[in-house]
Amino acid sequence: MHCTVSLNELYADYSAELLDRKELEGAVFRHIDEDTWHLNGFTREEYEDYVSWLYPRIRHAIANYRENGSSFESYIEAMVRMTIKEYRMRQTRKYVAETTAWLTQMPDAYVSEEKPEYDELQFPGNQLKFRNPRQVLILILKCSCYVSDDFLERVSPKLGIEPDEMRRMIDKLRELRANRKRKIDIQRERTNCQFFRCLYYERNLQALNKDSIAAQRMQERLKRGRKRLENMRRRLEQMRPDPTNRQIADVMGIAKGTVDFTLHSLKERGKGKVTNEAKNSEKNNNPALKG
Repeated sequence: MHCTVSLNELYADYSAELLDRKELEGAVFRHIDEDTWHLNGFTREEYEDYVSWLYPRIRHAIANYRENGSSFESYIEAMVRMTIKEYRMRQTRKYVAETTAWLTQMPDAYVSEEKPEYDELQFPGNQLKFRNPRQVLILILKCSCYVSDDFLERVSPKLGIEPDEMRRMIDKLRELRANRKRKIDIQRERTNCQFFRCLYYERNLQALNKDSIAAQRMQERLKRGRKRLENMRRRLEQMRPDPTNRQIADVMGIAKGTVDFTLHSLKERGKGKVTNEAKNSEKNNNPALKG
């Protein structure tokens, strides 16, 4: 429903204690959501990212508003224009940083690109066979986001699985990955909001008398805010988009312990191979170690 009450009227109600702080914040947020997003050249996706980033700043803006000649509505509109510029600058810096990092790493990627360890000539008639098809299937499902449909068509007969059945398992894991990715994005945005909330507490604390009660309360809020931020960062680090062993076991219809054991064995086997190759390389490069 479109807002019919102006921001000036809402602030007057807030000043008269007819609205509490949270109600005013929500009303300002709805006003921005309904009246300004289409004026700023945002796509809908960019706008949703912007308003999520903006919300913590609304509280800060309300707390710092003083009636000194500028109406509350003009003050909020100026705040929106300023934050739009800040958001655009942040997006630009992020794009430039990512592009620069990619361009910097491209030559290294070309140099370090290794020649495949095998080719089709090693498998006469292209009759590739796996000693343990279930191990290969588990590994493919663990890497489900990186495999193509063409690869699935070619590898499924080698594993003794119908292509449609294998595609069903992959599609299920990709759907679960998309859901986890959305949760990670939400958690990342909440963490960012908490970070800016801690900055807000720090700046307020700097403006207060260190011995005042208000400063002590703000110090406690900052302490709790930093602790919560640390917990949110730790939780975000633990969130992974890749399929879990439980999900792989569910789509295959086997025990989770089987998946755990298989992946652990493959990992240990890979470590052993790397260690042996390193020893052989060192031995070949050091004449003193040769027989």
